Amino acid sequence: MKAIVLVEPEIPENTGFIARLAENFEFELRIVNPDFNLEEAKKTASRAQQKLREARIYSSTERAVEDLEFIAGTKPGRGSSLKEFDSRENTSLMIGRESSGLTNEELDLCDTVLHIETGEYESINQSHAAAIFMQRFYIGSEKQGISPKQKQFLENFIQTPVLKDLVLRSNPTKKELNHLIGQMKQSEE
Repeated sequence: MKAIVLVEPEIPENTGFIARLAENFEFELRIVNPDFNLEEAKKTASRAQQKLREARIYSSTERAVEDLEFIAGTKPGRGSSLKEFDSRENTSLMIGRESSGLTNEELDLCDTVLHIETGEYESINQSHAAAIFMQRFYIGSEKQGISPKQKQFLENFIQTPVLKDLVLRSNPTKKELNHLIGQMKQSEE
């Protein structure tokens, strides 16, 4: 499953546009503590009214992401460039507030942090950024990512935190992860 998680959105029009994108690119829509009544987002949702009605509303970011397999958080100028990232079919997206983005605590809930390369001014409108990310994730999602069970195995198997973070950020396919673990086991013998 892949979802787009909007954390405390402040502008109803952006949320409506993002509901429309979620419909176009086959993402589940999850919203954490919207700063408005979702009825206000209807006018820009166009034919994605059902997606907006079905949006799951959460009181905390932790609850919104607890069942997602791989989460890419967004922050202008932070993390890896979107063009260097290979998404998988289970890659979800977390986008923060229009005014301040995601907090460091929210970014810690993510498996990777990504940004869109721009000119000197790094910030992009929330719905525009969502469009760029979701389209990229949609066309790059043919390969299956690692399962929660494999992710847990990896976390238990690799004892070096930096290496563990590096492998998880790379979002390996199941085949790549199995090959890596096999190579690591051989090197231990």
